Amino acid sequence: MKIGKVPPEILKKAVYPFLGKSRREVLIHSSFGEDCSIIDFGEHVAVVSSDPITGADKNSGYLSVFVCCNDIAACGAEPIGILATLLLPPNTADDALKELMEGIHSAAERIGIEVLGGHSEVTPAVTKPVISSTAIGIAKKQEYVTSSGAKPGDVVIVTKALGLEGTAILASDFEDVLKARIPPEKLHKAQGFIDKISVIHDGLTAARAGVTAMHDITEGGLFGACYEVAEASGTGVELYAEKLPVLPETAAICDFFGIDPLGLISSGSMLICTNNGEKVIKALNEKGITATIIGKITADKSKILVSGGSGSPFKPLERDELFRAIETGMRLRSAKK
Repeated sequence: MKIGKVPPEILKKAVYPFLGKSRREVLIHSSFGEDCSIIDFGEHVAVVSSDPITGADKNSGYLSVFVCCNDIAACGAEPIGILATLLLPPNTADDALKELMEGIHSAAERIGIEVLGGHSEVTPAVTKPVISSTAIGIAKKQEYVTSSGAKPGDVVIVTKALGLEGTAILASDFEDVLKARIPPEKLHKAQGFIDKISVIHDGLTAARAGVTAMHDITEGGLFGACYEVAEASGTGVELYAEKLPVLPETAAICDFFGIDPLGLISSGSMLICTNNGEKVIKALNEKGITATIIGKITADKSKILVSGGSGSPFKPLERDELFRAIETGMRLRSAKK
């Protein structure tokens, strides 16, 4: 298998048949397109999700908290805590571990959640720190949202802009490579996108306004998220290229690395499906969150990107564009030495 998420066809034959004994307390089980499991606790449900950080170097502790808590918010649930597993390569300095934990602590304080526990270990199995976080959230039983509830006729909305996380990672980790081509003020602004990667308010606000499905746009970018929602819901999706919000900083950095922003990891943008787009956008705007209708859910199960009046099928890229950009950045860095 190649670097990146395990492809859907392999998951379906090598992972999902082997999920232990199904429990009646579990309302939403592990399945393709669902980032969270939901467990019945009477009037409330517990929402649980895990995510690793493997592509980022700088800010990885901080990012690790948001990527899993964003999944919780995509279910309309409030995050309450995380457990963090840190795997460190041999000879990692004490200060490096402290820096990771300071990032985790800073993000947890910003969200208002507790670090409930976890595990830390030094192991030759990794060549750089790897963080995997598990987030736990809570929602009223009647109010949780899934990725699998989209219905034909729903509009598709994204909040903020696409590629925020990927842009921030590349601008921070490859500043030395980018600064020859990207103006300092644009590069600095791109690095600041790390402050925009939370979609907790996006998810909770949209859920209260009325949605059918939501999905945090993470690894695989917009193409991956739309594909997962459509597959989980048994529907199709049609996207309008001219409506997709991509900031100039993201466009410039993607152009430099020769990557597609629609396949770039995009924490900071929530994918929302609803039958009342105006109401949801109004609610988001009132909270200072920008939102754009970018497409619609269809009944024919096709995944189409419409550009210039004609449509073409899309599917998830083999791996997130972040990894391709990292490889390019490493080559350019080596060439400078």
